[in-house]
Amino acid sequence: MPKKKDPLKVGIIGCGAIAQERHLPYWRELEEEGRIIIAGLCDTIKERPESEAKLCKQATVYTDYGEMLKREKFDIIDVCTQNRLHAPMTISALNAGAHVLVEKPIAMNSTEAKKMVEIARKNKKKLMVAQHMRFEAGAEKLKEMVDKGVLGRVYTAEAKWLRKRGIPSWGKFHIAKESRGGPLIDIGVHMMDLCFWLMGCPKPISASAKVYRMFGDRPDLFNADWGVHYNVKEFDVEDYATGFVRFENDVTMQFSFSWAANIPEEVYNVTVLGDKAGLTTHPPGIYSADHSSLTRYTWDWLSPEDGHRKEIRHFTECIEEDKAVIVQPEQSLQVQKIIDTLYESSRKNKEIPIR
Repeated sequence: MPKKKDPLKVGIIGCGAIAQERHLPYWRELEEEGRIIIAGLCDTIKERPESEAKLCKQATVYTDYGEMLKREKFDIIDVCTQNRLHAPMTISALNAGAHVLVEKPIAMNSTEAKKMVEIARKNKKKLMVAQHMRFEAGAEKLKEMVDKGVLGRVYTAEAKWLRKRGIPSWGKFHIAKESRGGPLIDIGVHMMDLCFWLMGCPKPISASAKVYRMFGDRPDLFNADWGVHYNVKEFDVEDYATGFVRFENDVTMQFSFSWAANIPEEVYNVTVLGDKAGLTTHPPGIYSADHSSLTRYTWDWLSPEDGHRKEIRHFTECIEEDKAVIVQPEQSLQVQKIIDTLYESSRKNKEIPIR
């Protein structure tokens, strides 16, 4: 019989909302299965890892990630902090010999992202950005259809996520020095990554955009059920972004993302068009024409499994079996280059080449 492998040692840096709600529950499932051990939990607010450690088997609590990386030898580090810290923490973990799963976006800018990709390659470690939307059942089915050539030649796409009122009222999303930007780099990076992936990850060549700050710094803003708990005087990012991206071979993508807009209801969808068929992600479906009639292909049932759960299990499996990750770091770097160029375009009010 094959020798049973030792469980992988996992450390989580950042024990705020995303870790508590979307990462740690699924790491604990793997711990119960004997596949991993949560060996370290780190957060500058000590009460957070202390509380989460009670739900783990043997996790040690830290408030300094550098100390945690020195004291323990980890197989996996999961970075769940604000954007500003993604690059330094990921690079430290890679250099300490760990594979790294890092929350989106990969970094604050493409310079940081490129360095992360290079160091992962140099150390022969796996690096994956937690783009959980790729792991949702509908997206997986659509990708299968795209890879089979059902859409034919993809020529254009559209990504939209427009909240009527939904400015994050927790964390530091609204502060540029912590997060770089607003909905473009927050919720937009999810939809842009999903769209880019479903398009087949074409090479981007130029982009044009405009970002607006219309609501977030207003003390009279009504933010619906989210509540306005952030300091509006600190709000210095956009709350709406719209733009256009050109790729090689005359392929294009347009997008619009908002935290707050005067619209009747939230809009949330990716559309990809090909010369044989098109797709939508919400609801998942393929649309075409056949025998002088319009057709649609949909699914009566799709697994409700959380994409976060699947991404964590996928990343673990890739390390256990030495397989390639689905969210390739080079792809995340390309998305970050697009975002960088979009912000630059908005500042300069012109289309900018993607370098």
